[in-house]
Amino acid sequence: MRRHTIARLLMVTGMTALITTAWMLGGLSGRARTAPPGGVQAPHTDHVGGQRMFMDYLMGGPLAAQAAQLAAAQLASRPAAAAPPRPRVFQTGGRTVREYTLEIVERTIDFGGGNTWTVWTYNGSVPGPTLRGRVGEVLRVRVINRHTRTHSFHTHLSHYPIEYDGSQMNVISGKGTGAMIPPGGEYTYQFLLESPGATYYHCHAADKEFPINQHILQGLYGMIVVDDARSAAVRQEVLFFAETTRVKKGDKVPTYVMNGLGVPGGELALEELFKEKGLPGVVEQLGKTVPFFKVKVGETLRLHVANLGNIEHSLHVHEIPLVSLGVLGGRPWPAQVVPLVSGALDTVQIRFRQPGLWLFHCHVVDHADRGMVGVFVVEP
Repeated sequence: MRRHTIARLLMVTGMTALITTAWMLGGLSGRARTAPPGGVQAPHTDHVGGQRMFMDYLMGGPLAAQAAQLAAAQLASRPAAAAPPRPRVFQTGGRTVREYTLEIVERTIDFGGGNTWTVWTYNGSVPGPTLRGRVGEVLRVRVINRHTRTHSFHTHLSHYPIEYDGSQMNVISGKGTGAMIPPGGEYTYQFLLESPGATYYHCHAADKEFPINQHILQGLYGMIVVDDARSAAVRQEVLFFAETTRVKKGDKVPTYVMNGLGVPGGELALEELFKEKGLPGVVEQLGKTVPFFKVKVGETLRLHVANLGNIEHSLHVHEIPLVSLGVLGGRPWPAQVVPLVSGALDTVQIRFRQPGLWLFHCHVVDHADRGMVGVFVVEP
């Protein structure tokens, strides 16, 4: 009897050591060969056949909290992102002027495996830089066209002279014809910021190969945020929904994108990646094929959400209400879904109570399956 008890103890001890060693070698999935970053202790609860399941880390609770800390530590080890452009600020005619410079340039987004999408951009990013100012200020935007086609800068601000429209009407009317900028040219647009809130800008040019909607979907869009004293103190982020264009290579470029990124196969693709490479493999895709935001539990965030695509999209964020500061005047969207017809925009205020890796995606679920999936990394 005693001999059997000792044998059982030795077997349990051996299995515990084996599981611990497997986790250290394999990361959270038991298969990837990366040690946990940041020195955060691994969760100890195993599931189904001794392996943790992907959804264990996308729910509130101890496992999710530790996974968020691991993800944040891995993200912190990356090189710092490029700082947003800083405007030149000066006084003229008794008003404050904020002047930004945007350059229209071509770049390639690499989704891996030979799958690339050629985009046209303001300052090299999709979306372009967020331009910010305050009520009563003048927003001045100098746009330099370093691309091979005519482009423009058209905003959805109100009450500006036609010289700053950036549309075909500049050519037709003969007023501000330079607002349709030829290759190698530049033009300066100017707007008085009268009302707080968010709106967007985009290219309004066209040619025989690329009508206006294709110029936009190539990546030429961005947000304008007009602050008042209250909004200026709150963290604000931007999320654009759109489709990709035909200027791509490979059969795994996403059909639908958020902030220019997408993962074909959506959540299932992330789950399969998790099984292959563990949580580090999933986190590696954040910012590469998957848009993400890092926040803290209890932190207030205003998210400006716009659909610049040709078809309807929607935003769903797991776990939290989406309080509409624009369309619904402070009430939450029913069922935590923001509906976005083409051209629609809203500002939603969010605050997480539970830590973890929380999904957001288009709730036209076919769109999520074909690219529109993102992650909030919510740290305790």
